[in-house]
Amino acid sequence: MFNVRLDGVSTERTAWGDAEGRRRDILSSAELLLEQQGYAGLTMRAIAVGAGVSPGTVYQYFSGKEDVFAALMQRRLAEIRHTLATVDRSLGVAGVLKEVEPQVTEFWRRFGRSAAQWEAKVLSGGRRGKEAAGSASDYRKTLKALAKALRETAEASGQTLLDDPALPHWVWDSLIGLADDLLLQGARINRVKPAQLVEFATGAIERGITAR
Repeated sequence: MFNVRLDGVSTERTAWGDAEGRRRDILSSAELLLEQQGYAGLTMRAIAVGAGVSPGTVYQYFSGKEDVFAALMQRRLAEIRHTLATVDRSLGVAGVLKEVEPQVTEFWRRFGRSAAQWEAKVLSGGRRGKEAAGSASDYRKTLKALAKALRETAEASGQTLLDDPALPHWVWDSLIGLADDLLLQGARINRVKPAQLVEFATGAIERGITAR
């Protein structure tokens, strides 16, 4: 079996018995399918073909496409959490948001349009596979990591964050809104460069969550 890059080109062979490598192959195949065909094109058979394994092998790792999709989201959220944990606190609140914004935008580009379909399928079908059940937990972990990064950054800058449990939710939703505008290029219609939009939006978020 081969590792699969997102451009669809196979690279080095994955050794038999390498369970983690095989799982990566399956997820890489799924991510490519999602990129090219959307959620509707994400089938277990197509994932298997892209990963160079049988459909039965894919089912050994995931109970269905819903779990595969959830695993892909979890992987991207983990990358965002890593950035939030390691970003330089001396950058200031707006600076930290600028650092994480590209990853949030990439997350939304890959999953935003398909997330509603996935959620509807999971809820209506009552599917609660391991990966699907863990997606909500991963989202909460990401919000906690965001809250921690913002709090520590504000303290390092001598600022005080507003004391409200809704704060990380609002900041996340604001970043998603920014990502959506960047992807749709709405600002460019009004001749606003992406960098200008990011600069303004992150600054506005900082002003909105710090005590005056």
